[in-house]
Amino acid sequence: MTPRDRLPELTDTIVVAAFEGWNDAGDAASDAVEHLDAIWEAKQILEIDDESYYDYQVNRPVIRQVDGVTRELVWPSMRISHCRPPGSNRDIVLMNGVEPNMRWRTFCAELLAIADKLNVQTVVILGALLADTPHTRPVPGVRGG
Repeated sequence: MTPRDRLPELTDTIVVAAFEGWNDAGDAASDAVEHLDAIWEAKQILEIDDESYYDYQVNRPVIRQVDGVTRELVWPSMRISHCRPPGSNRDIVLMNGVEPNMRWRTFCAELLAIADKLNVQTVVILGALLADTPHTRPVPGVRGG
């Protein structure tokens, strides 16, 4: 990973972000960002895993098996990766991870400082909420601008 003071120089950058938690019904938002990360072959440039942001009784670390044998301890974090999709002249930064349990202002200030260093021009935040929607009618969509 790249230290915060040595982030890549990017051009006309777009951020696509998703937070796991209450606004990620069915993991729709975080899975969408993971999908973009995979198909665009994004490279991780940073991970925010400062323990001052997370309450480990709410978001516990998990043990993941790798190759069915090796175990890895995964702590709650925000993964930040970079790519330039084929045919695009803009850099894309993907931010995906667990929303903080505390110190939101500090967390947001840290994300904004990183976005500033990466020359971010546009931010798209994905989310999904559970709703009682009948299957016989169109599903309403909401966007902010």
